[in-house]
Amino acid sequence: MKKKVKSEKKKEIITGFYDLSRLEGIENVSIAKIGKHLGMPPSLIMHYFPNKRLLVLGLIAHILHQYQLIYKPIINKLEKDHKVYPELLVNRLFSREWNLLFDDGVFFSCFAMTFRDETIKKEYKKLHIKLRNTLKTLLDKDPVFARGDTALLAEKIFVVIEGAYYYLSLIEDEKEYERKLSIFKDQVFQLLQLESQLILDENE
Repeated sequence: MKKKVKSEKKKEIITGFYDLSRLEGIENVSIAKIGKHLGMPPSLIMHYFPNKRLLVLGLIAHILHQYQLIYKPIINKLEKDHKVYPELLVNRLFSREWNLLFDDGVFFSCFAMTFRDETIKKEYKKLHIKLRNTLKTLLDKDPVFARGDTALLAEKIFVVIEGAYYYLSLIEDEKEYERKLSIFKDQVFQLLQLESQLILDENE
């Protein structure tokens, strides 16, 4: 019971930290501000997170949890027929729900800290590896893709995705955004189709 209460309280604090970071910028958020926002004494926050650095590490874990939700419809489909549908997969990976699940500004503010803090850098690397491994696990459940190098395929896909989202975050014009998005989605479609065809050719 105590562990559950502790976990819920930590989650509440991290969510509050995220909400304020999204509104004010992570560099402008203090433990005192989080306390005021949540209506709890700063001492209670410091009981769970003695310093802001630990809050950032908690926020990175929160990023991962939120981003994993993008896979949910794909997982539901796989449970029914063990087939990865390329169109569904690509549309989910390039869905604007990423922006709803987690704010780009907070994501990149945390990322900037990786250049100054080795622990934060390691946690961010773990986040990216976990996202790749989750995609690999999904591909492994498809009888076609499972015959190939799913780790390499997942890596190639995320190279496109990460570069695409960085660039897309700079585009304000809606038409240009959609045009570029279509180009990046086509690149991933081609990776999936090429991999699928190579596997089928090898097994003929």
